[in-house]
Amino acid sequence: MWQLHPIERAVRLSGFYTAFQSVFSPDYVFRGESHDFYELVLIVSGSLGITAGSNSFVLEGPAAVLHPPMEFHALRAERGTAPELLIFSFEATAIPIFQKRIFSLSEKNIQRARNALALLKSSNVMNHNAEHDSIPVKTKEAQRALMEIETVLLTLSESDLLTAETATSTGDRNYRRALQVMEEHLELSLDTAELAKLAHISPSLLKKLFARYAGVGVMEYFRTRKVNAAIPFLREGSSVQEVAGRFGFSTPGYFATVFRKITGHPPSYYHDH
Repeated sequence: MWQLHPIERAVRLSGFYTAFQSVFSPDYVFRGESHDFYELVLIVSGSLGITAGSNSFVLEGPAAVLHPPMEFHALRAERGTAPELLIFSFEATAIPIFQKRIFSLSEKNIQRARNALALLKSSNVMNHNAEHDSIPVKTKEAQRALMEIETVLLTLSESDLLTAETATSTGDRNYRRALQVMEEHLELSLDTAELAKLAHISPSLLKKLFARYAGVGVMEYFRTRKVNAAIPFLREGSSVQEVAGRFGFSTPGYFATVFRKITGHPPSYYHDH
């Protein structure tokens, strides 16, 4: 008698938001962002500085880093190199639980990622939207692209974990200290001058550090960290008023305005997600 042996899929992607390859100039700084989907950054060559949540580090290619949903992240070229990157942002219905998200990157996975980009380009899926619904989508090519990136993620989970290199310049140390200060004071309503004082640097230097390493303003970054830290409490059922007070927002209405601007959703969205 035949017996079915079900196999649970460890990785299942449902679609892409963006997918591209680029070589950045040695002075490149990417303005930081956060969004409610995954982003996989493959560093083919060069040195890349990365801000990921409350961490800042440097990776030498070939390497890979996976940003989970709602993690603030920013990129910058480092050490006079022009890093080549392959970047995919996507929705996933199943994905391994990575204890660490920095990996070595094999030539085979680089080739898989390049193949996925070529397949997505030929499929027209990235060009298809409501305004261009006459553009035919080649479904087989799009599905093959999904499978290529699923394979990359599956094999990354089995690859060697990398230890990110901590940059050691004075600017790096000041920036990491400022990040730590923010993490330790997310519940307070602090302005730039107060944050600078706690980090033992001047407000002007603090502004320069965030422009250099995060590509965003000090307060924009601080508010983003507050919002990201608030999401688990909303998912656990805390009210908007409770969460607003917990993270130092003057009123629930102001919290909701900032929250929607950063996440694209009202706080109530996360009561159900």
